[in-house]
Amino acid sequence: MMKIIQDLKSLLLQILQLIKNYLDRNKTNIKTGITTAEVNRISNLASLQENKAKLFSKDFYFSDNNGFLHSLNEIFDQEVYKFNSDNQAPLIIDCGSNYGLSILYLKKLFPKSRIIAFEPDAKIFQILNRNIINYNLKDVELHNEAVWTVDTDLNFYSEGSLGGRISNAEQNHYTVKAIDFKKYLNQKIDFLKMDIEGAENSVIFDIKDYLKNVDKLFLEYHGIVGENQNLGDILNMLSSVGFQYYIRVAGETMRYPFCGERPKIFNQQLNIFCYRN
Repeated sequence: MMKIIQDLKSLLLQILQLIKNYLDRNKTNIKTGITTAEVNRISNLASLQENKAKLFSKDFYFSDNNGFLHSLNEIFDQEVYKFNSDNQAPLIIDCGSNYGLSILYLKKLFPKSRIIAFEPDAKIFQILNRNIINYNLKDVELHNEAVWTVDTDLNFYSEGSLGGRISNAEQNHYTVKAIDFKKYLNQKIDFLKMDIEGAENSVIFDIKDYLKNVDKLFLEYHGIVGENQNLGDILNMLSSVGFQYYIRVAGETMRYPFCGERPKIFNQQLNIFCYRN
């Protein structure tokens, strides 16, 4: 008899969970602007194929389902780019804009903001431009360029999602236009976001003398396999120009560093939040 009661309780709990899942399927997450059913649909799509999501009641386009969902969680749910400002129309520079989720988030945070955005990947830039138009985002200046230390052309590898990077190592790279980033930093910048897949190791030192114009800086640091790690040098430099910082792991690249693991590209990915007191 006890077993029958336990089985009935278990069956009832399963039925209640199914009912809850059914009722929640069209429930919209207030922070991310997307329904549970839509997340499930996107999760089951083929990776590295262009598609779209219904995000805040409009079509948002992307080139990879996993990259989109990862960014959606990081940007809208975790709110890694959230900042306060007395300026209701802050100047924001977004290096590595990808599909434009960061721009959409920052425009929701500060509708009157002016945003200068850089995305070197040609195919992803087309998607980015489409999303900016589709969401009717104003005062957004898009550049299909890589930020760098000089005006030049660089070899760029596109993996079709979040990891496009300046590289001579991978096959199938192509040439992209790169700009001397310093020319954009001769002005007060309320928020500077740099997620440029390893290029920050060169660019951040080149712009040292201009960081005095930056109030808040988000820097994603990538330790590059085969190159000397320079995280300590970067942190010391940031301190020297008046920043305090907080560090959070952006992606686990090794589970057991003492056991001879060999990451393919990056041996470390960290989010560095730089602010002034």
